[in-house]
Amino acid sequence: MLSSDTDKINKIISGKSSSDKAINFQGICTDTRGEISGKLFIALEGENFDGHNFIEQAEDLGASAVITHKKVNSNLPTIEVSNSEIAYQKLAAWHRQSHSPIVIAITGSNGKTSTKNMLHSILSLHGPTLSTKGNLNNHLGVPKTLLELEKNHQFCIIEMGANHVNEIALLCKLAQPDIAIITNANNAHLGEFGSEKNLVKAKGEILESLSKDGIAIVNKSSPHINIWEKMSNTKALTFFGNESDIYASDVKQTNSTVNFNLNFNLSSENITLSMIGLHQIDNALAASACALKLGVSPKVIKKGLENSAPEKGRLELIELQNFTILDDSYNANPQSMKAAIDSLKQFPGKKVLVLGAMAELGKDSKKLHQQIGDYAREQNIDNLLTIGQEAQYYKGSYFEDIESIFNEIENHHQGATILIKGSRMMELNKLVDNLINTSNSS
Repeated sequence: MLSSDTDKINKIISGKSSSDKAINFQGICTDTRGEISGKLFIALEGENFDGHNFIEQAEDLGASAVITHKKVNSNLPTIEVSNSEIAYQKLAAWHRQSHSPIVIAITGSNGKTSTKNMLHSILSLHGPTLSTKGNLNNHLGVPKTLLELEKNHQFCIIEMGANHVNEIALLCKLAQPDIAIITNANNAHLGEFGSEKNLVKAKGEILESLSKDGIAIVNKSSPHINIWEKMSNTKALTFFGNESDIYASDVKQTNSTVNFNLNFNLSSENITLSMIGLHQIDNALAASACALKLGVSPKVIKKGLENSAPEKGRLELIELQNFTILDDSYNANPQSMKAAIDSLKQFPGKKVLVLGAMAELGKDSKKLHQQIGDYAREQNIDNLLTIGQEAQYYKGSYFEDIESIFNEIENHHQGATILIKGSRMMELNKLVDNLINTSNSS
């Protein structure tokens, strides 16, 4: 947590203070819904929000001072800057430089959060570890995590998302990672990048940020491995996956677990993940590769992996009285859609697939939706229920709203296993919540 006085802050962000008097504060806040008393409030402005509208509320809640890029009338000491967002990022970068944890940055089209959570579970057994909470992986979320660094943190795991070129490069300037992990790259959010080539290079920006002493960890089976090798500033490339030093063998799965042998350095550990889906193995391999490079023992890696659990909405198994739900409603792209469908087909009995539209796929959106619909039918899924404008291209049973799908499930699919997945904009988490609430009240 950053604590300082306004004199020092002015120098860091080139700010102009409304008062000659130094004001001390303990921590930084950008949201008045959080703890704000005694903190420095930064009024951020975005497309759908403006923190300047909440300065009065911040004052009432006990903020010590405010950073703003607009003229405001406030009794709080103010620091005026040209851009509050840039000031926020400068503070985060300065705070990161003031601490000395090993910083691990993780990016990829899929698997970022699962890899982060597995690695956090491992490293927290080895020493104090800070990591990105939830999906705070963008130009505002990364600074928030960095500003939570404490002197005792040995490790800091930063998840980095991007939907345009040079975004990862910016985040790396703030975080200054010692280790970089790329889980994969595919046509997620392709519409924003313009081409697959741009997307692959954008993920590779994380490797360009490394010093010559840094460590790069990538999936050797990726079709983009040659591009990333050329982009990496470090020669210390570590590979995971097939034909690598760190790989999985003897894979078995049940409806709720994945079991495999984790092989490395002529040694092996048997791992049972309390998660659904074979795709979780690559995430576990990436986390293990990083932990091994940091000197974590194989036994601790095993314990950390087996203690890890999926986050809400990320292929979460929910057993209800009338049906079983696989809640993968958090987000979706073509590769994660196929992985989730593969997980559903392992379940016995009737299988129902609820698919929302996938966002940000650009000019190939229609084709990619059609491909997922075809793939679902090839897996002998019993029923395909769809929602969202682009979802019509799945060619399943189309529904206009969540309530209609809810009624369809309640009336016609009792006893089924139901996979619910779509892009976040579809808000299919509301369908999951409705099904849970109805089951609990019955």
